[in-house]
Amino acid sequence: MKRILPAVLSLILIANAQGSTIPVPPQNKQPPAPKALPAQKSSVPAPQTPASAAKPLTPAMIYTASNLRDPFRKASGGSSTGSRKPFKLSDFNIHNLILQGLMVGENSNFALLTDANYGTGFILKGSRIYNSKGKMIPEVSGRLDPRRKIVYLKTQDGDVQVLRMKGEKR
Repeated sequence: MKRILPAVLSLILIANAQGSTIPVPPQNKQPPAPKALPAQKSSVPAPQTPASAAKPLTPAMIYTASNLRDPFRKASGGSSTGSRKPFKLSDFNIHNLILQGLMVGENSNFALLTDANYGTGFILKGSRIYNSKGKMIPEVSGRLDPRRKIVYLKTQDGDVQVLRMKGEKR
């Protein structure tokens, strides 16, 4: 009993240091243990704390999106429909974009856009459009109207495109 108590207390302290909430019972006086035969050495070793418990985990260590699929592309049903040609920045055209979704928050609004020819995803954040790698698309600006579920896009040469969510009336 005397050997287990320090190990249990150290585990509780480590868990509390990492932010978990493990209830610790109040320290009451323990009733005296009944007298028993002389203590024998236990063949079970004391529990060891893993080395990873020393470092707290961060969200980036737990959730990595690098191995997840692109949310802008349709999930394939196992059959390949052929390979699409790779997207180049010179191929960008605001008239090929489809409004896939809107994300409205307290501080900022986002629009999820997809190029119909290439299947490449874009995000309208603020007044700028970014590709899936976070690079800004030059010479294109936009505005999101979340109440009407409309995105207005404009190029530097004055070309305008209005995108609406599917099923929205004009």
